[in-house]
Amino acid sequence: MPRTTRTHIRLLCMLAAGLITTAGAALVTAPTAAADETSACPDRYVLAVDGSKGFSTPDSIDPDSPLAEISDRYRGPGTVVEHIRYPAVVVPMPSTGSHDDGDGIDDDGAIAYDRSKQIGHQRLRETITARHSTCPDADLLILGYSQGASIAGDVLAEIAEDGSVPPARISGILYSDPRDSRGVETLFPGPVVPGVTLGGGRSEFGEIPVQRICIEGDAVCDGRTPGDGDDWLEANVAGYLELHTKYPDYQP
Repeated sequence: MPRTTRTHIRLLCMLAAGLITTAGAALVTAPTAAADETSACPDRYVLAVDGSKGFSTPDSIDPDSPLAEISDRYRGPGTVVEHIRYPAVVVPMPSTGSHDDGDGIDDDGAIAYDRSKQIGHQRLRETITARHSTCPDADLLILGYSQGASIAGDVLAEIAEDGSVPPARISGILYSDPRDSRGVETLFPGPVVPGVTLGGGRSEFGEIPVQRICIEGDAVCDGRTPGDGDDWLEANVAGYLELHTKYPDYQP
């Protein structure tokens, strides 16, 4: 197979489902329902998009997710924290939680990364639109981790382009973004297997303030390539296993 065994099957199919064995989401509070128009608007919404689901969870909702711990720190008076429910898979897996989910598409559980990201993107965008429409003076902080950072970053870039939310009202923090400058999607763009496509790098976010947080050596956001030495694959696997779930404790 050409190109270093197709670059080791696209980095061992994204580090053996490289965005997969870590977390989903957490502590959901009506992820796509519109805010109650009769209640007072909060000062801020924190919308969290967690990473690929764990083996014990049907979708992204997982109270043990790294982003669950991070997002909990924002809870308090004037702030509403919500987690976006989406399949959160990389390779096709059953019981994704997307079957008959009301989005007009009858998913049978055999979906993969591309469709998972599409659903997450749609649900995050719909939630942002609903919250901003109902409470236009509330700030929106978008958190994303791993696969969720890929989704959240794509949505933030889209909003920066279309101007649907003023930059003064929306911001983002992306943890281990696979579309960062040395992320796995950026370094190894293209199809991996049917349904799994690494999208390449992403443009910037215009005037929207977005912070990217990446632990050096975490292969999801700071990967190595064959050009970095013969041990590039081993370094990626080790970096992923040792560092990818450390973000709640990481001090940039």
